[in-house]
Amino acid sequence: MQANNPNDKIPDVPLCLAALWLFAPLGHAGQLSATPYRPTISNPAELSALRHVEVEFGTQLNQPGEQEQRNSLPFLIKYPFHGQWGLLVGGEAWLETSDATGSDNGFGNTAVLLKHYYPFSKTLAVGFEAGAVLPTAHQPLGQERTDYLGNLILSQDIDELRIDVNAGVTRQGYKAANTSRYFCNWALAASHPLTGRWGIAGEFSGIFYPQQQSTSQFLATFTYAPTPQLVLDFGGTIGLTDASDDYSAFAGFTLLLIP
Repeated sequence: MQANNPNDKIPDVPLCLAALWLFAPLGHAGQLSATPYRPTISNPAELSALRHVEVEFGTQLNQPGEQEQRNSLPFLIKYPFHGQWGLLVGGEAWLETSDATGSDNGFGNTAVLLKHYYPFSKTLAVGFEAGAVLPTAHQPLGQERTDYLGNLILSQDIDELRIDVNAGVTRQGYKAANTSRYFCNWALAASHPLTGRWGIAGEFSGIFYPQQQSTSQFLATFTYAPTPQLVLDFGGTIGLTDASDDYSAFAGFTLLLIP
């Protein structure tokens, strides 16, 4: 592994957020609003605004163990190209891991997903995501081969309360000895507005490994929307099993780009 480099720092996210606040679209695009997927593990069934690019970006600090850290800049680009179909491209624009033996940093893996959305009613919808996680990160930051995944989503509105349920399966390209090639993920999130601009959300999520110890965590977050097209978020997670990360902290934004 590479030695720690004092020049390898996370970019100044507060300055990025301030710039986005100043240049976020206003007024003439008031009928369109952002559809945040971050920072929860679960996604909503809905797509973002049709034929508009929506960008998500953030910073996340993970503490997997007492002498381990994993810091990253997660991103997601969303583009619905048809009434019920969209394309998602995401990953980690920068990733650093460190433990007792040293540290390494670079670009993370990249996920490319096709998403389908189907509304049953004004309050109930389902979604399905399918795609691949490409091994764009160098070793040991990423995987050696392409993973393939599918994710089923159920979203239900009960007055102002939103419930999102996700259940998915991943087929790993790389299979370690005495382990399964498949693992399952699940997430249950609830969100509710506090005021016209503020909101709150909580989520339980986890990963089930057939032949390994499974993980689970609880996430809590606050959101703030200075404009309908820009939503800021901040919060953290706490691990619920020995195999889970001890805790994490995050902040970021979702921005709907209006031409």
